[in-house]
Amino acid sequence: MVEPEEGTLPSEQTEIRVAVTHGAIYFGIMCYDQYPDKVVSYTMQRDAQLSGEDHVKIVLDTFLNGRTGYIFAINPNGARYDALIEKEGGGENSQWDGIWEAAARRSKDGWSAEIYIPIKTLRFGTGLRQWGFNVERRIQRLQETDRWASPNRNFKITNISLAGLLTSIPVFQQGKGLTIRPYTLGNRTQNNPEESFSTDFDPGLDVLKNFGGSITGLLSVNTDFAETEVDTRRINLTRFPTFFPEKRTFFLEGSDIYAFGLGMGSSHSNDLVPFFSRRVGLVEGQTVPIDVAVKAIGNVGRFSFGVFDALMRPVEGLTPRENLFAARGFQSLWAESKLGFLITGGDPSGRSNSWQAGIDFIYKTSRFQG
Repeated sequence: MVEPEEGTLPSEQTEIRVAVTHGAIYFGIMCYDQYPDKVVSYTMQRDAQLSGEDHVKIVLDTFLNGRTGYIFAINPNGARYDALIEKEGGGENSQWDGIWEAAARRSKDGWSAEIYIPIKTLRFGTGLRQWGFNVERRIQRLQETDRWASPNRNFKITNISLAGLLTSIPVFQQGKGLTIRPYTLGNRTQNNPEESFSTDFDPGLDVLKNFGGSITGLLSVNTDFAETEVDTRRINLTRFPTFFPEKRTFFLEGSDIYAFGLGMGSSHSNDLVPFFSRRVGLVEGQTVPIDVAVKAIGNVGRFSFGVFDALMRPVEGLTPRENLFAARGFQSLWAESKLGFLITGGDPSGRSNSWQAGIDFIYKTSRFQG
């Protein structure tokens, strides 16, 4: 038990069973409860915060680096939540939506759930026979949190360096690791009844290629990134711009790599964000189409890197043709520390030839003085 009484036995029994094939991971969860009618569960929405109700949360460290991973959660209603673990467990990016399935039901013994995660949903290190793994159950009416590994209230389940191990897994293969998403936007207009219709087509293409599991390349051709979730409306009476999170799939892939400094760019500290991807393809609130965008992200040993380049289409009266660039790399040191660099180039507004570079060193330990 993590809370309310750290280190004591859970008040209710929980069973987790894991089955692994070469193509998927299956989780069977049984949450026993002496009072099944008192189980707290009201959410049905995808990616809603489940902290105020009963739920089970699973984390996977698929690179076994103790820094990044995946979160999958479900409540008794079958509502799902998923996110990427970022910043060595210091943040969650819930804008990521993976392809996975889950179902839950109540019974006289409590409630149960099944989770199915296709391997192709995940990025993972090649040749690994074990992953970082942890599971946590919340019993809301008792204000109780039970955790399998690191049951300490000073840590969260997202502190993935303290997770346990899921062992004896097969050496997964990504297959060809190639995803192609062609699309086209079209419109047919007639400005005058006496004139014929005019038809316009605007095709585009997204390509994702996995090179051996640890390195991923992305290409986007003629994409304006307009097809994304609408931002929540906010009234801003200050002189500072409103900070909106990134929701576009292309930029969410590997977004944790570009986090710079100690907590910079997180939901709790937006004071310094050297690379803010929301500025790409958006100038003064107007969408600017992107002709070509490429990105490479990955890990080589204990070195993580990300390289991004985009060519923005000129828009008359708004911005000239502009090339935007960002490169980030960092070396993992010891258990939880890192030394890295970040270089960015280009100004989305086209008003200046902007370049910046920075170096960051972060020393972290969860085992200070033993």
